[in-house]
Amino acid sequence: MIGVTRSEVTEWLESYYDAWRRSDPGAASSLFTADAIYSESPYEQSWPDGKRMTGRQQIAEYWRYVTIDLSRFIDGGFDLWAVEGEKAFARWWADAEILCEGYWVDAEGILRLTFVDRLDGQLVCSELLEWNPTIPESHHHRETHQTDQ
Repeated sequence: MIGVTRSEVTEWLESYYDAWRRSDPGAASSLFTADAIYSESPYEQSWPDGKRMTGRQQIAEYWRYVTIDLSRFIDGGFDLWAVEGEKAFARWWADAEILCEGYWVDAEGILRLTFVDRLDGQLVCSELLEWNPTIPESHHHRETHQTDQ
């Protein structure tokens, strides 16, 4: 068991969001151990039938699908709630354009992160469990999302 600090977890989450903003599956998967588990719900089936990935390759494939093929990240953030031992708990939120459907959504969820090691001084996550509730229709915005870009 390793101990992690709030500042290390904050840095990890900032790297996670940076990978999301850049639609970079390689950068996202590098934040995890070689045998990491990444699941959008504790009850998911294994990838590709479900959203439970094992290992960097499946995490990268999933991220490629979600951040390049399915959606475009618009904005988001996180609140780090707690860090104890090797575990961290955070709330996340994001606005994303769903490319194939013609609308954008504002979504949020809860993360439970488990860190077991450091690679080149940076935390690597061995398990990401997400509680990502189904996005209600009221959070689907049919108009085009305007950005300042």
